[in-house]
Amino acid sequence: MGEALPLARRSADPATDARHMDARHMADSVMRYSPATDAEALKLLRASYPHYPLSLRVAALNLLMRQNRRGHAAVRR
Repeated sequence: MGEALPLARRSADPATDARHMDARHMADSVMRYSPATDAEALKLLRASYPHYPLSLRVAALNLLMRQNRRGHAAVRR
């Protein structure tokens, strides 16, 4: 039988979920500046979040890059 409300997929580790939320927040804040390149986006992340670990800044950059690819794919269609 089907579910009335689909369950959200989450990791078993709350720390991983928190890191993902931090990366999403960081990516959203950088997009306000409309960086032209990935290098510029990483520079903004470094300047805006110097106290965050590099791995989290790279995760935010990865989110930005994936968003950018999806946006370009939608424009091409």
